Amino acid sequence: MTRHPFSKKQTYIMLSINPPCADALRLRKVMQDGLTETFGITASGTYLDILWIAESGSEVVIRLSEEDAPKLMAAVVITPASPRFSAIKQTNFLPSLTLSKERFT
Repeated sequence: MTRHPFSKKQTYIMLSINPPCADALRLRKVMQDGLTETFGITASGTYLDILWIAESGSEVVIRLSEEDAPKLMAAVVITPASPRFSAIKQTNFLPSLTLSKERFT
């Protein structure tokens, strides 16, 4: 039996959103527009999943391939579109993004 590694490693990114926005479609559109502006039309097709949005709309967790993460990180901080994103944490291990006790209070 031959074992094959996963074809692509996934990475998870937690971003803060300002002003807060809980609309997943709008957030995805802003991210894809930023990729288009920064890296061209081929980058706009980057596959990403929005896994979680805070009820307040102030944070979002996304999943994408490890090779596309640097492009997305650059695009979302450069783009002038609203809402604005700021990186909180990037990791290859989703449970490491669990919320701290301070965020529950």
